[in-house]
Amino acid sequence: MKNIVTGTDMKKVDSYTINTIGIPSLVLMERAALSVAEIVCKNQLKDKKILVVAGVGNNGADGVAICRILHLKGYNTELYILGDISKASTEFKQQLSIAHNIGINIVGDYNDADVIIDSIFGVGLSRNVEGVYKDVILKINKGRNFVYSVDIPSGVSADTGKICGVAVKANCTVTFGSYKIGTVLYPGAEYCGQVVVADIGFPQEAYEQIEEQVKTATLEDFNFIPPRPNYSNKGTYGKILIIAGSKDISGAAVLCAEAAFRVGAGLVRVFTAEQNRQIIQRLLPEAMVNTYDVHHFNMKSLEACLKWCDVVAIGPGIGTGVIQKNMIEKVLEYNLPTVIDADGINNISEDERLKKKLHKNVVITPHLGEMSRFLNIPVEEIASNLIKYGREVNYKYNINCILKDARTVITTEQETFVNLSGNSGMATAGSGDVLTGIVAALIGIGVEFNNATVLAPYIHGLAGDKAMEYVSKTSMMATDIIEGIKILFKGMR
Repeated sequence: MKNIVTGTDMKKVDSYTINTIGIPSLVLMERAALSVAEIVCKNQLKDKKILVVAGVGNNGADGVAICRILHLKGYNTELYILGDISKASTEFKQQLSIAHNIGINIVGDYNDADVIIDSIFGVGLSRNVEGVYKDVILKINKGRNFVYSVDIPSGVSADTGKICGVAVKANCTVTFGSYKIGTVLYPGAEYCGQVVVADIGFPQEAYEQIEEQVKTATLEDFNFIPPRPNYSNKGTYGKILIIAGSKDISGAAVLCAEAAFRVGAGLVRVFTAEQNRQIIQRLLPEAMVNTYDVHHFNMKSLEACLKWCDVVAIGPGIGTGVIQKNMIEKVLEYNLPTVIDADGINNISEDERLKKKLHKNVVITPHLGEMSRFLNIPVEEIASNLIKYGREVNYKYNINCILKDARTVITTEQETFVNLSGNSGMATAGSGDVLTGIVAALIGIGVEFNNATVLAPYIHGLAGDKAMEYVSKTSMMATDIIEGIKILFKGMR
């Protein structure tokens, strides 16, 4: 796991590191400047003209230090300062004095260059960008320069990812210590380009001062998946029940079930409308199939399936109505590890009685529209604060939540995560059904419930990234994501 912090929390980390741990501010600043300069040197030739655009706070001081380091390495650098130097931070004044002493060229107006280094505002920005700052940012964005942003693109809120009127559109953002919320959530993430996290010396103890931490999964978290012992059988790896599909929809059940198999599930049983039997048996002969009559539903057949399984996933393509609500109620009565997606969520959203039956072994996987119906809050409001509403689901209903968007937010008990894997090609029909199968399978093969909730979106995204290696974002389908699961696990386990 890696940390993701707000700008407000990063100030706490910074203050604790300086005032309690005792690492001087200028030491951290020098390490920050060196990390940016190293990346610039790795990617830019010395014949390139570099302009550092610096504000007069500590982010600007970082920029002045970067300018100095590049200058001493023989780069053609100039410094343009925005703001009243008389009101500058102590560190900025110190860095500017050094810049004067070594003869850095300080220009009086913005001028175009091959490379722009943006160090105007840091993570503390909380107001809209106006005046000369706005004018300069617009000029940067109109140019054809390669743009590096220091810590976060100027104009992006580090706390939310919102744009404060205007913001620099960077090609690369070098952020210090950990990801910022503004570098991972949209629209801010769109302005960051490639994000590089530079270790400048903040101790882990400093991050422990943050009350509500946000994290992201990493490849190390594959260790949550238990090894497959040689002495095992299909029952060792979980009995997964997937309640999916309706008389007009069969694909959701197939995608969900196949994804579960590809993640390692030993046994998968699909409970679906009778009309789907033949197509599921043809497309996925490995799955067991139990069906129901949509006109004469027999609850005993569902109960038999629930007594058999270890994990249940319900919702993809089931439709809405009395039968569906009765199925969900029965599933919740069994108190099994339960993944609820799509129409499963829609049915619950219509029935407060079902909401009261939700329990701690449930994870829901809504997209924004489904989340809007579940919480009865406008989509726009949820989209503007994914973390807030992901947490609200957990606090209010004591269930886990995988809130799907361009950046998926995951909440488990008191922990919050943002998933950073995946790509826009995954915005395609059936992608959510694949994710549902992944969550259920991980629980089935022995991954602890909360860890499975976090790891599933990460695997889903990595599989989509693998798929992108052989099919374009435009052409990607849910079946390609399943193919990506196969490639991913072949390379890792």
